[in-house]
Amino acid sequence: MKKKILITGGSGFLAVNWALSIRNHYEVTLLLHHRKISLMGVNTAKAFVSSLSHCLRLLEKHQPDIVIHTASLTSVEKCESNVKLAKEINTDLARNIAIACEHQGVKLVHISTDHLFSGECERVDENANPNPLNHYGKTKLQGEQQVIKNCKSALIVRTNFFGWGTNYRPSFSDFILNNLKKGKTVDLFQDVFFTPILIDELIDKVHRLIDADMSGIFNVVGDDRLSKYDFGIKLANHFDLDANLIHAISIDDRQNLVHRPKDMSLSNVKLYQTLDCKIPPLSGQFQMLRAYENKNVLTEVSVDMIPYGNHYIDEHDVNSVIDVLQGGMLTQGPKIYEFENKIAGFVGAQYGVAVSSGTAALHLACMALDPGKGDGVITSPNTFVASSNAILYVGAQPVFVDIDSDTLNIDIDRLESAIQSSSNIKAIMPVHFAGLPCEMEKIRDLADKYELAVIEDASHALGATYSNGAKVGNCQYSDMTVLSFHPVKGIAAGEGGMILTNDSKLYQKLTLLRSHGITKGNFEFPGISEADDALINKQEALENGELKRWYYEMQYLGYNYRMTDIQCALAVSQMDKIELFLARRREIVQYYDQAFKDCPNIKPLQLQGRDQSSHHIYVVAIDFNKIGISRHQFMQELANQGVGSQVHYIPVVKQPFYQSMGYDICHYPKTDLYYQDTLSIPLYYSLSDSEQTLVISVIKSLLL
Repeated sequence: MKKKILITGGSGFLAVNWALSIRNHYEVTLLLHHRKISLMGVNTAKAFVSSLSHCLRLLEKHQPDIVIHTASLTSVEKCESNVKLAKEINTDLARNIAIACEHQGVKLVHISTDHLFSGECERVDENANPNPLNHYGKTKLQGEQQVIKNCKSALIVRTNFFGWGTNYRPSFSDFILNNLKKGKTVDLFQDVFFTPILIDELIDKVHRLIDADMSGIFNVVGDDRLSKYDFGIKLANHFDLDANLIHAISIDDRQNLVHRPKDMSLSNVKLYQTLDCKIPPLSGQFQMLRAYENKNVLTEVSVDMIPYGNHYIDEHDVNSVIDVLQGGMLTQGPKIYEFENKIAGFVGAQYGVAVSSGTAALHLACMALDPGKGDGVITSPNTFVASSNAILYVGAQPVFVDIDSDTLNIDIDRLESAIQSSSNIKAIMPVHFAGLPCEMEKIRDLADKYELAVIEDASHALGATYSNGAKVGNCQYSDMTVLSFHPVKGIAAGEGGMILTNDSKLYQKLTLLRSHGITKGNFEFPGISEADDALINKQEALENGELKRWYYEMQYLGYNYRMTDIQCALAVSQMDKIELFLARRREIVQYYDQAFKDCPNIKPLQLQGRDQSSHHIYVVAIDFNKIGISRHQFMQELANQGVGSQVHYIPVVKQPFYQSMGYDICHYPKTDLYYQDTLSIPLYYSLSDSEQTLVISVIKSLLL
């Protein structure tokens, strides 16, 4: 039976290399915190080990024989700027892991660092007194001390390693090789020395120490002591790359860097004496590195993406759907009406008409207005194509009005001139972009002034509020409001949409239009006392004043836009959590706002509407020209590091179909300006604090 090994810091490039190296000989589990990854033949587990109780429960659950503790905050600069965090990760976590391993009788291997000395001596051995120069070194030393104190059999490894890293976390050697392959120059310190070792050699020697039941401190490093510059030159030559691109610089010239030792070289004499072994010279290690060039962690590690948006399904949601599947009507049943009433009650509207998608809802809302051929409907160019497509579906003409740069919604100041410049405007379709409501009171005033209908596209805005505190969808400013229940929206139904209205005649018409234009007369609207006597062929329909059991009439050319009871069962259950969803989205937005406040080259948008928005998406403007990479490259780098992103939206008028109709982005300069720099980053209820922290960290690393 294979022994079990648990590796902390599981997404780090040391941890994944370690797991891949030993997976055929041990049952390996990587403990992940921020980033989710997958490796063939390696178990992964999401774990939070912020306290001793967490560590104890973790070991009790996994029952490992050995723990390899690689988790660490290794950024010298970050440790200096956030000493509390450095202590929590490098010291306190090491202590908790050590106590837990001692309590459970588990062998602990603690990976330390070579940054523990002042850098005044060469090849420091294990008996030398540490004298760290910065908080990274100090907290790592304190971590060692806690391990020694609390776990008597622990093996502490001081090292400095290189090897093939991951897309999201390249190694020092990756940094050099990647830049040289792209023809870029690399500045390396000629006055900072170390004794690097290939990861594979490090892992081999550590496991030999484990097999020999060694404990205490061991330096596991290579024989070659050289500068970072010389390391780069030798590496370039071994990979047949242009070493002239590597420039020698002094660390003294980098005044912005935290003070660190100039000589981190360690002695490996104790290792050699204990194991009676040798480590290949650096040239031999480079030869092994090159042998793995086409098959390494880059090809083995699959990063699980943090999406820009995601749904949340719990057991109650699942059981609600199962109840319908096992005993209810699958479509045209009671769940439809329950869902319609639940949404209408939540927003304060009188009627709701559930349909198969938000696009279907937009289409039917436009149909219900019965526009004439070529009538104009004003909307925003900053929206998904479904908004304006619905206008075209009914033979009307989209009239786009540019956006306001602050709200990203339709510019109210331009709205009246657009109405006046055309004699055939029939309606206004404002879009509540990203969940921020438009200035609906002003829009309603203009609509009344020019006798226009209003359809609110609130696909993003379930739970948003107007300036008076009332919920979007109550139709106090519009004839109809449209919602969407796509999985990334406020609640999920798989697919689905709804039209809300306070007009009973529109409600009746919409109900018919969603189902082939067919009616059974007033019998379909028992709650509407003023319902029209809608049947046309009454002699055919009635017998002794009663509707014939099979009878129906098609009175409009309608569509099959019905929503199923299966979808509505899910949506009803989701609505029970809507306030939780909205509150969590607000928390995430506040954290992003604070994280990016005063951060160079990035600007959160729609800041002035935070109290009203439903926060469907979080949009930022990034100065891609200033940071020197394109948006495509930026998004690719995010994806490489497991962070999803999206662009909302390509302006409708830039789509080839609309361009062929004569629309041109040059008439909408604010929309175009917004589009050039915009990016949507992850925002959804189940986005964890650690995942959001990772998103922020990755974005900031690309902005500099």
